[in-house]
Amino acid sequence: MTFSTKEKKTSYFVIDEIKERLSIEDALIQYGGLKLKEKRRFYGKSYNIKCPLHDDLNPSFTIWPKTKSWKCHAGCGSGDVINLVSKLQGFSNTEAKIMLQKQLGIANKWSANDYSEWQNEQKLLRGFEETKDQIRLELLRYRNLFNQAMKQVVSFDDLDKLVEVYHLKPMIEKYLEKIDSNDFEIQVAAVKHLKPLFLEVNI
Repeated sequence: MTFSTKEKKTSYFVIDEIKERLSIEDALIQYGGLKLKEKRRFYGKSYNIKCPLHDDLNPSFTIWPKTKSWKCHAGCGSGDVINLVSKLQGFSNTEAKIMLQKQLGIANKWSANDYSEWQNEQKLLRGFEETKDQIRLELLRYRNLFNQAMKQVVSFDDLDKLVEVYHLKPMIEKYLEKIDSNDFEIQVAAVKHLKPLFLEVNI
């Protein structure tokens, strides 16, 4: 996960306030170097100008001030005011958001309910991580026991005694891979499946 739950929630507050404070017109003037009063052509709730993102001979760039959105009909893309600033400056959306947040003096905001919800989510996440760590240790312990047993094999009779548990080794490796997956949903599914086998309390 690139962002934590807290970072994502905070990001939404910041994005909403940036969009509230910064109009498409102001973004084009400040970051695109345009003088809209001299160049815009009105079409009801929208107007067209020459696209600031490519060498535009005819106005192909439509702006909707009320929704603070834009579109280049020649293929440069479309989006909101943050997305527009990112393209004008050659930044990623995240970099543009951080720059605008600083320039507009916007602080990260939390409501009491959102903060309480985040605290509960963090508590659940910590519990999940602790459970996952316990299961990983158990899997590693079983893998170690199996490896030790294999080192003691000196005859076919010894090997025959391990046949019943031999198939467990690839399963252990598979589940170790799953609980360490970069996909959080795969981790959750593996922990749900393994917890009743290794721990007393089911999740």
